[in-house]
Amino acid sequence: MAQSRRRLVSWPQRVSWPQRAMPDSPTESGQAGERGLLGINLRYFAVRVVLFGAVLAVVLLLGVNGLLAFALAVVFSGLLSYPLALRQRRAVIEVMEERRGGRC
Repeated sequence: MAQSRRRLVSWPQRVSWPQRAMPDSPTESGQAGERGLLGINLRYFAVRVVLFGAVLAVVLLLGVNGLLAFALAVVFSGLLSYPLALRQRRAVIEVMEERRGGRC
């Protein structure tokens, strides 16, 4: 008959991190945009991807194929994204300036 053996395992204690009270608004904490930076960057990236996809579709519909179609879509979507994604780009810059304390 096999006897069951007990292993004594010492598990580490859980570390409890100090809890911070969440401010009512981001500007109260002095870290405005800390939570919003990821969302702003995702919106900017999404605008660029959608714009690239639309330009690529137009280039492919015009009959250009292969690497040339991809290269043309990159160039034209880059040129178009400058004025079309200006608001998102400015939002990213504002948040980054606020994080650095107003200095670039």
